[in-house]
Amino acid sequence: MKWETLGDNGKQWPVTPDGSDTKILHTDRFKRGKGKFVFTDFVETPELQGDDIGEYPFILTTGRKLEHYNCGSMTRRTPNIELLDSDELLINPRDAEDYGIHNDDVVTVGSRHGQTHLRAKLSEEVGPHVLFTTFHFPEVAINQLTSCVLDQDAGTPEFKVAAVAIEKTKPSPRKELM
Repeated sequence: MKWETLGDNGKQWPVTPDGSDTKILHTDRFKRGKGKFVFTDFVETPELQGDDIGEYPFILTTGRKLEHYNCGSMTRRTPNIELLDSDELLINPRDAEDYGIHNDDVVTVGSRHGQTHLRAKLSEEVGPHVLFTTFHFPEVAINQLTSCVLDQDAGTPEFKVAAVAIEKTKPSPRKELM
């Protein structure tokens, strides 16, 4: 492959020895057959094991919201901040009832690794004993709650699985946090 032959849009990989690219990679069949399966035994994350697991009855998972896709490092410098101005903790309504938590209450979320405070939002989007929040606002420091355990297959940090406990810190008003 030569720089001069890339054109305006580059080339579609794989590029053949003569320098032409592959417009459509798989038309009739896959080059290595229907697939290659690698089986591994399931191994429970250490995050959900241990003598103290009863102290952490929830699984916290983190993700993104469209308004601040990825981490918000660029979108927080735009008017997007008017669309989403803080992280919030999604909690299943049944769990919220068990803990006396209402929408907009400030909740302390703690793990073996640290703790932080978030506003609660009751939502059926999460199942019982699962909590969800984003990581767009560094002042919340949500990643301080996650472990440094690596996924056995991917070798990437398990940011999506953290055993946590929650406690209602104080009721609304909305203005106090962030």
